[in-house]
Amino acid sequence: MIDLNAVPLDDEPTYDLIRSTHTLGCFQIESPGQRELIGKMAPREFNDLIIDISLFRPGPMKSDMVRPFLEHRHGFAPEVYPHPDLKPVLQETHGVTVFHEQILKTFDVMTGCGLARADEFRRALGNEVLELKVEEFFRREARATGYSPEVVDKVWGTLKAFGSFGFCKAHGAAFAVPTYQSAWLKTHHPEAFLAGLWEHDPGMYPKRLLVAEARRLGIPILPLDINRSGAEYRVERVADGPDSGKLGIRLSLNGIYGLSGTELKRIVAGQPYDSLADLRARSRLSKPSINRLARLGAFDSLHRESGGAANRADLVQHLQKLQSAGGTRKGREVMEGQLSLPLGDVELRNVKPGLPAPTLVENVRAELDLMAIDVSGHLMDSHRPMLARLGVTTADKLLGLRNGTEVLVAGVRIATQTPPMRGGRRVVFISIDDGTGCIDSVFFHEAQEQAGLLLFGTRLLLIRGTTRRTGPRGISLSANMAWDLSRVETLPFPASQPRTSDVPHPLDGISRSLAITGMGG
Repeated sequence: MIDLNAVPLDDEPTYDLIRSTHTLGCFQIESPGQRELIGKMAPREFNDLIIDISLFRPGPMKSDMVRPFLEHRHGFAPEVYPHPDLKPVLQETHGVTVFHEQILKTFDVMTGCGLARADEFRRALGNEVLELKVEEFFRREARATGYSPEVVDKVWGTLKAFGSFGFCKAHGAAFAVPTYQSAWLKTHHPEAFLAGLWEHDPGMYPKRLLVAEARRLGIPILPLDINRSGAEYRVERVADGPDSGKLGIRLSLNGIYGLSGTELKRIVAGQPYDSLADLRARSRLSKPSINRLARLGAFDSLHRESGGAANRADLVQHLQKLQSAGGTRKGREVMEGQLSLPLGDVELRNVKPGLPAPTLVENVRAELDLMAIDVSGHLMDSHRPMLARLGVTTADKLLGLRNGTEVLVAGVRIATQTPPMRGGRRVVFISIDDGTGCIDSVFFHEAQEQAGLLLFGTRLLLIRGTTRRTGPRGISLSANMAWDLSRVETLPFPASQPRTSDVPHPLDGISRSLAITGMGG
């Protein structure tokens, strides 16, 4: 058992992970905006995390504190203080106002009001009636103390914009602790970290993105197995194959659509099973549930052990025939009949082969339909030939490009955000997953007019934009156009490339419904 409270707060590999911006699943720093900020800020110590979390608030953003903080932190511009008297107040944050405490000290330094009364003033900021009285007091007392009108105007502008939309430093520190701890877990125990996210709430992203993140980290995702999968996602060592000896994550039976909680408990209570007949007799699963498990490959290991020559498709057909032959009954449908005796692996061994084995696309379709995650392969894998013709760049190649390079990217929408921005104009952040990583794109006003409703209703996106460096190891796109990847006739193929007739539809082999359901975002 790991005592997270005993984890040292100066672990360099943890900060290396944070600076890499690969922080999906990490508390507070997984959103597109936060990943961009930590990429630019490049935290080196715990106090940097406190500042980062406190900066990413409406107050500091509205008062335009983020840009000067980054410029001053990295030495791109000299630190500037509204007045030398405020240097002790703002030096920790390179001359910008980040914390509530700095608001209080600014009031006290410039008016002599004391910290208790300063906190009353801070609470009044943002209140239309009370704020006018605070402004009147601040301007009068600051002028009386000897500050020039220019200094008073500048400081009041910061106080007014900051309002009450910020953190006290202790609050920021309380958030920074689980932020650091989650990053430490992802750094040192990524398998357990991802399994825990799957088991609980994965945060702002859909569960299917965790599969892509596991692939990026080289963590094997172990398939559903009627004897090895339980009611939770578990870490286990891979027994054989190319990943033998590595730690992998075993999929949970709990994520299957239509499998009731009662059935799940009975399956787990009866494990292990030596045959389908044994499973039916002791778990009393409904016919649809058994069929779903077969489609997802949960019986594949039993099938292999039986020594039969049939494949998964043959088994699914066999079960469907049994269901049809068995008729119906009132109440719960339980598979009963001539094969309900404990016959060991006789049933599987005698399943007649004849159907083609399911294709990768068909397996992915079943996983998306029944679990809303694509484990056997990424949904975008079936699009690769078409994306190659379009000249699409994958996420894992973006970091090698120069700043300002125009590219096309494509993927499954996983998140859309419209955070408050200084100036009032809406900015849309869209994150897509292409199977090699996550790509964050920002659509400013002009790009939003070009792309229109595609930004909010389309699951499979093709995006054109220019690369934006967000730190030494972070990159995003400044987008200027987007297309619906499922509408081939609208895509911007080069003039030398076919547009429709010779191009496979991007959803061939995967039903169109999969572009709409179970994709997250």
